Amino acid sequence: MNKISVYEVIAFAMTVVIATAVMFTPYFAVQAAGQSAWISAFVAGLIACLPTAAAAYAISKYPGKSVIQALPEMLGTFLGKAVAIVFACTFLFFAALGVWRMEAFAIRFLIPETPQLAIRIVFLLAVSFGALSGSIPLLRTNAYVVPLAFSASIVTLILTADRINFSYLFPVFEGGVMPTLKGAILLLGWYCQVPLVILMFQRHIEEKSLPGTGLKSVLGVIALAVSMTTGFAGVLAAFGPRQTETMYYPALSWVRITSISTFLEHTEVAFVLVWVASIYLATTFYIQCFAESISDTLNLRGKAAEVWLIFFTILLLAVWPLFRTLSIYSLIYTIRDYGSPAGIIVGGILPLILFLRVLLFPPKKNKGKKATQKSSSGQEK
Repeated sequence: MNKISVYEVIAFAMTVVIATAVMFTPYFAVQAAGQSAWISAFVAGLIACLPTAAAAYAISKYPGKSVIQALPEMLGTFLGKAVAIVFACTFLFFAALGVWRMEAFAIRFLIPETPQLAIRIVFLLAVSFGALSGSIPLLRTNAYVVPLAFSASIVTLILTADRINFSYLFPVFEGGVMPTLKGAILLLGWYCQVPLVILMFQRHIEEKSLPGTGLKSVLGVIALAVSMTTGFAGVLAAFGPRQTETMYYPALSWVRITSISTFLEHTEVAFVLVWVASIYLATTFYIQCFAESISDTLNLRGKAAEVWLIFFTILLLAVWPLFRTLSIYSLIYTIRDYGSPAGIIVGGILPLILFLRVLLFPPKKNKGKKATQKSSSGQEK
């Protein structure tokens, strides 16, 4: 079957957000909001419901199409292609951040003696295989990752319960409301990846599952917000705000609290494996989206075009770090100061603009019913 349910798309969006957020966001949020960071996580999720619902509504008017394919009809040929290039550049940037995250983590914790270039090439080779396989296998694979991720989280909560000090979470708004809002705006950049997944993947949803997509997506974001809030609260309660704001990987350190015996050490291993699988899926998604965006913008068709575009993308991601020194400090700076704003603009503001465009000037029905099934990346194979 080449069609999937709306819940599979929502679950994949949750995986993308958690994979990119689980390591550094507690560090960022605590620096911005202090011990109210867990409130910031929930507020950001509530705000993200707006662009999520907007994205689901806007793209539903163009069944069978991704946002890149629909943009020329939405905004006109010239402006549509210009916005498509903005989406493509964002996808490439997020893919580069995914590879960079994997490198930094592997060098710091897994294989510190291995050359960074070797780690990058191996990871990109694996990602290229996933990108060439299409998006349906990606969504199917995620069905195995999600249960493992939730299981690892629940086990961590249970095993660290006796070491959690909830007094670290209160009083909230100790520094006022503004730091909490500042933390929420920062975290919004991660939540706004959900609309991007919906805009690109809603075309794969089977017709009988389409009704209520907007509401289901919003409920998914709320569930994601609850999950993120629980994680933030757990980290804060385990270490306190002062220690957390000095830890780049507080979530991993939280899991490591359980590593007190041979059996419990497996919790840390499971956490790492689930995260590696999740960041692999997220990076593959963005590479697929970039290749497809270029293909649809330039009207390139066929398997050969797909292979060459993905090869070019992989080559670009492998080569560009050779021209600058990569470090965990520059990664943190880039994610916080560029990654989050990019997510807010492209995944938050643009869907709202597209929603207003479709709401005020609805597309003609005959255009909306014609689904563009051909895609250079072979997504439905």
